[in-house]
Amino acid sequence: MYKTRRLLVPSVLLILAFVLPLQASGLKKIAQTGMKWFSIPMGSRPAAMGDAFTAVADDAGSIFWNPAGIAFTEGKHLFLNQTKWIADITVNTGALTYSNKMWGTVALSYAAADWGDLHGTRRANNDAGYEETGTFRPTDWAIGVGYAKRVSNQFAFGGHLKYVYEELGSTYEGRMDTPEKYSAQMDLLAFDFGTIYHTGLKSLKIGMSLQNFSEEASYRDERFPLPLTFKFGVAMNLLDLWMTQNSPHQVLLAVDAVHPRDYSERLHFGLEYGYRDLFFLRGGYKTNYDEEDISFGAGLKYAISGLQFGLDYGYVQFKNFDAVQMFSFGFKF
Repeated sequence: MYKTRRLLVPSVLLILAFVLPLQASGLKKIAQTGMKWFSIPMGSRPAAMGDAFTAVADDAGSIFWNPAGIAFTEGKHLFLNQTKWIADITVNTGALTYSNKMWGTVALSYAAADWGDLHGTRRANNDAGYEETGTFRPTDWAIGVGYAKRVSNQFAFGGHLKYVYEELGSTYEGRMDTPEKYSAQMDLLAFDFGTIYHTGLKSLKIGMSLQNFSEEASYRDERFPLPLTFKFGVAMNLLDLWMTQNSPHQVLLAVDAVHPRDYSERLHFGLEYGYRDLFFLRGGYKTNYDEEDISFGAGLKYAISGLQFGLDYGYVQFKNFDAVQMFSFGFKF
């Protein structure tokens, strides 16, 4: 117990030392990336825990957070999620994993953002200075393949290769009297990588992930990167410090330090109470966000005839927008 506490405290202090000085500088990097929909939470459980999931990752949905997490699944897992985000934005995601003790775990993933119908305009030589071009619906989606392997009982690594496509409709450029039509679309490859290390001291885990690594995308003369993000996290069942492993209760604490490309450093805190791996209550808190801070949620698991079913709910509070909700479904067979 003493050794576990001795390692847990320095781990949390390391995260604080990494993030707080950078936050204190007051420097904020903004508007430096595109395809920001990749930053929308893709999973109700992580969202309810304040996105502190880097070291927690252990299911099929982990492919969107830390691909090393799928190495800890068994058999076949299906994950489905729908996030109702602000401004009527909806993100639908899904993942299917298959695990083999000898070869590791492979995964297929899909994610798509639904922006709804938008109204288009263009410059024109009239009193208003513009004219309407009708409605259009942007298209954003990504399909991917992932692989993860448990090198030992303590260490796992994983990767996730994504093909990303975006189409923002058509626009016009050049002289207003002789405009040329331009289609704003692009595609590229992006890569995620992660690791998870079980320290062997009680249930203490350390995780690392690098998300959305890619070449810069290009629209005409403008170039931008995807929202590249580095995360480092720790997680542990706090009851391991005082109770035996046979306890029906679990209180999982997770802390993530986040280094995004387009903003200053952040801290994510998550807490999950579980009873007999059947019922869960969750809460989270984020620092250094203009809108988000508190989140919470719940989850259920149920097994029948060899099929395990899971339902998770997440609620994210905003300061100036209506709160958003999300639901995730998991199937193990």
